[in-house]
Order: sequence, then structure tokens, then C-alpha cells
Amino acid sequence: MTAPPGNSLEQDQRARVADEGATLVDGLAALLERIQEEIGYNDAKGQSAFRLGVHDGLRFAEDAIVELLTRHGHTAESQPTEFDA
Repeated sequence: MTAPPGNSLEQDQRARVADEGATLVDGLAALLERIQEEIGYNDAKGQSAFRLGVHDGLRFAEDAIVELLTRHGHTAESQPTEFDA
């Protein structure tokens, strides 16, 4: 069973995905990790038109962040799943 990744806006995270003071690269890497957790959780819920739409939106965000990080010389990879179109 895949557990939900949690609420990134919980009080203990002070409404932030990345730690306060993190660099832009660190923030993007944290956001990428969070998106990948959301993709895994969404995929675990199965296939439906809504779930596939959510998956595609998350994949677009993941691919965009990976492309930004790699274009600027940082290591980042997309994590393919069985629900990719």
C-alpha cells in the first residue's frame, strides 16, 4: 500500500516544500521529490480518466523541473511509471 506523501503546507513545514534558506536548486530538487511522491501515490489509486489526467499534469511538472535542473548542470531524472502515456 502506498501512503499519501503528506501535506506540504502542514504547520511544521511552515507552508514550504523546501527548508527556509534553501538555494533555488535545493528548492527545485525538493519540489521534484515531492512531485515524484505524488505521482507514486496517484498511480497507486489506479486508472480512471481523472487519475490519468492528474498523472499527466504531475509528469509535465516533473519533466519541466528535471529539464531546468539538467540544463543548468545539476543531476535530476524523471522516474517512469507504468501509467506514462
